[in-house]
Amino acid sequence: MPVTVGFDRCRNCGWLVQVPPPTRESLAASYPADYRAHVSGRAATGAGGLLRKLKDLQASMIASRIQPFLPNDHETPVLDLGCGSGHLLFALQAKGYRQLNGLDQNPALAASFAGTNIQFQGRDLESTADLGGPYGAIVMVNVIEHFLRPDLILSLCRQSLLPGGKVIVITPSADGLSHHVFGKYWSGLHAPRHTQIFNPVNFRLLAVRLGYANVHTMALSDPGSWAVSFQNWIRNLLRTQAAPAGGTAWYSLALLPVWYVLAIAERLLGRSSSFLAVLA
Repeated sequence: MPVTVGFDRCRNCGWLVQVPPPTRESLAASYPADYRAHVSGRAATGAGGLLRKLKDLQASMIASRIQPFLPNDHETPVLDLGCGSGHLLFALQAKGYRQLNGLDQNPALAASFAGTNIQFQGRDLESTADLGGPYGAIVMVNVIEHFLRPDLILSLCRQSLLPGGKVIVITPSADGLSHHVFGKYWSGLHAPRHTQIFNPVNFRLLAVRLGYANVHTMALSDPGSWAVSFQNWIRNLLRTQAAPAGGTAWYSLALLPVWYVLAIAERLLGRSSSFLAVLA
């Protein structure tokens, strides 16, 4: 986006907060019609079709990663909060889950679920504070960092769980090695849409303060963080204004084997670019 923002870092825990925070109106306006999480659904063609296939592959891998934390009973309701075009929901459907729900701020995304059994709601969550439910699991994949008040969202999730339910979160880690390497070009900053960025320690502290009794975090290999961060650096170097087709440049895709090696290395070093948290 053609804007400049700043972040403050907590000296004690490393929490990154966008300063000054965006208004609700400016934040909503930062998701244009071609925002890639919203244009990669089943109807995508051309470059969008390639993006859809890549997103489907990524969603299948994520579904396998989080499945151990999902309800054993496939009839238990599951919510994908911030579901976008529904790639994760379709991946979970392929694994046999039958009570699937998606919620996103863009009502137009309903077209992605036409003719399916997935229940979709399109509305601004932070203004309505209602998730529906209750659910056996609430999943947020690269979503919690988009909210102005992630603490309120996590509190609402806790209130919307069935007994024994879990909140499963995947989010960028400000302590990641790719952030150290790329600085202001790091993909996790994603200005102005990312308002607050965590690390495993401060996220755990927040969850405990909000009343979650059990909080478990684990590092994830995130080659996408390296790919997009590198792309941001190259685009700035070349003074490129136009966004690449499908959101990802050819050179970032061509270097995927390199990014995978770096992502595995940073995880082994304890400096992963993203982490998974399970709250109960």
